[in-house]
Amino acid sequence: MRILRIISTLNPDHGGPGIAIIDNSIKLIKKGIQVHIATNDPKKKIDIKNKNLKIFNLGPSFGNYAFNLKLFFWLLKNKKNYDRFIIHGLWEFNTLVARILLRKNYYVFTHGQLDPFFQEQFFKKVKKQIYWFLFERKNLLNSKSIFLTSNAEKQLLNNTYVNTKGIKKKVVPYGINKPCFDKKNIKKKFFKKFPFLRGKMFFLYLGRFHPKKGCDILIKSAKLIRKDKENIKILMVGPDNNLKQNLKKYCKENKLEKNIFWSNSLSGDLKWGSILCCEAMVLASHGENFGVALTEALSCKKGVITTNKVNISKIISKYQAGIIAKNNVKSFSSSLLNYLNLSNSKKNRMSQRALKCFENEFNLPFNINNFIKTLQS
Repeated sequence: MRILRIISTLNPDHGGPGIAIIDNSIKLIKKGIQVHIATNDPKKKIDIKNKNLKIFNLGPSFGNYAFNLKLFFWLLKNKKNYDRFIIHGLWEFNTLVARILLRKNYYVFTHGQLDPFFQEQFFKKVKKQIYWFLFERKNLLNSKSIFLTSNAEKQLLNNTYVNTKGIKKKVVPYGINKPCFDKKNIKKKFFKKFPFLRGKMFFLYLGRFHPKKGCDILIKSAKLIRKDKENIKILMVGPDNNLKQNLKKYCKENKLEKNIFWSNSLSGDLKWGSILCCEAMVLASHGENFGVALTEALSCKKGVITTNKVNISKIISKYQAGIIAKNNVKSFSSSLLNYLNLSNSKKNRMSQRALKCFENEFNLPFNINNFIKTLQS
């Protein structure tokens, strides 16, 4: 089987899908399946250290809908070289190109972009509904199926802001490869960059700064419980933007500089070092179809503190691999306090359960065969 995946960007600053897509593709290749990826990234922008995974960077694209005629004509010329096509993401030129050129021989990973959270933003909701009526619904109706990463995500489509009736839906296994590294060396690299965290207990936020991620809830929760836990520390890691600057300003105004620390995006050893050295991963999200950063934490035996709006929260709860809160300051601050008040033995048990949760549910080698069967059917 020869597969072409199409995604606008593999840049990790744009979120977790790129990481999971690369892991998934490498695992498919090891199973004897040819996988290529076409992107709208500029030429040689993303370097993947795997000679068997071929990436065609056909960018840049133009506008918010990733319009790219170069991709259109490249796909027109090369589509005969592939048996299956997987489009990653919605609200872009890519799904329209698939409907025009690929004749119902493509799947679409929605990556949470039909989440009901987006209906809270009136103008974006209306704009998406218009685009849905004109183009996107037809694009998805013509697909073999849309791919969802959990039953919870599938159920949310009943309450979302567009009508998905008639569109085929398939829940597919999703996950990442378990990392393999020298823990001692990676921790040493991390503390060399962040010496002020050596010997300190800190929580880790790892992701984009977007209203959906609930970073304001996380910071306000830290402010609220500082009265009881004045030494609470959170490392906020992610690419710079206006929201991040506003959050930093809020921290300065509320004298949280000794509690909240900031970093631009981390990758490679430094990213894994941040996970290995933290106390737990925190994500106060208003909506998350999967949560790649959470699964990365679980793979490193780290408990997670997140919300019931994350679609894998029921799985985390089932294994007691973390604490699940509601997506508001009162509930999330209470969850942070609950964790901080746990005994060392209870934290250790949570750590063991976190690894078990990862290995049983999100470890890619154990669920890749089911994904292959879906593509072959």
